[in-house]
Amino acid sequence: MSTEPQVLLDANGNPIESWGGKFERKFKENPFVPVLAGLTTVSLVIAAAKLRRRDSVSLNHWLRVRVVMQGLTVVAVVGGSWWYGQMKHQKEATASADQERVLERAAFSARLRAAEEADRQEKLETAATTATATEATTPKRTGKSWWWGKGSS
Repeated sequence: MSTEPQVLLDANGNPIESWGGKFERKFKENPFVPVLAGLTTVSLVIAAAKLRRRDSVSLNHWLRVRVVMQGLTVVAVVGGSWWYGQMKHQKEATASADQERVLERAAFSARLRAAEEADRQEKLETAATTATATEATTPKRTGKSWWWGKGSS
């Protein structure tokens, strides 16, 4: 029996994530959004505590802090989405460029092997042609040499 956990898939074939898994993935993609959302919540809770104590000056201060935190959260969401889109596009471009380089190298290797084989065949043919031409044009010497009267060597 297999001990691997089964992964549940949705209708599109994508794995179904748990709450914790999705939070972790989103936090890695854009860590500013959960931090700023948490700070917004903290400022709202502090403002609610100031409201119960009827401290209007401090309440207004914390409500302004909440508005600033909400604005920063929205900026982080938009900026993070843009950044993530840019990184995704850049990764796709890099992957396609890497794939193209691999294909180019494979084609180059194939052309190089073909050229080396053709060169080897050409050298064999040249050597064979040279050997037969040398045998045909070189006279066989027999008998005495005109130089010292000895046989040719």
